[in-house]
Amino acid sequence: MTRRFAPGLDVETVLEWCDLARRAPSAGFSQGAHFLVRGDTAATLETLGAATWFAQRQPGVLAAPVAVLVLADRRAYTDRYAESDKSGHGLESDGGWRVPYWSTDAAMAAQNLLLIAESHRRGALFIGVFRDPRPALRAWGVPAEVDCIGVVLVGDRADDDRPSGSPTTRGRRPRSEVVHLERW
Repeated sequence: MTRRFAPGLDVETVLEWCDLARRAPSAGFSQGAHFLVRGDTAATLETLGAATWFAQRQPGVLAAPVAVLVLADRRAYTDRYAESDKSGHGLESDGGWRVPYWSTDAAMAAQNLLLIAESHRRGALFIGVFRDPRPALRAWGVPAEVDCIGVVLVGDRADDDRPSGSPTTRGRRPRSEVVHLERW
């Protein structure tokens, strides 16, 4: 994950990447993952209430030229599972879903976007939105039934970008603790 960005990535390139990233799996082919591409990361993070935190702790993040809000449309899933070929599972309302696949599928699309950026040797960072994003989403015209699962910042890595944060102080858990064969 990139923490210090440099200018150099245009919005049109990111739009093409989003077109590829949207091909992530989609429960029932509901296709409820959306991307809202914004060309001013600092202003976007300010509107989302995160700019001050990053300015104090990781100011290089604010230099990312493009911010992509990853959005999940739950109604696309409940409507799809109300159709005759999918009905009968109790998934016609969001309360019937044990796992909210609209969020799962949007997260897979976000992962695709991160991998695409990496494959082009560009920088990327996924950040969570820790305050209520609804006022910002409303201002940007996002429908009420669409949730923001996070933001992918993309751009060129700054020459002095280095790993930081938790991965520098915590080791990766060994495979034996997280990969289980046949039984836990």
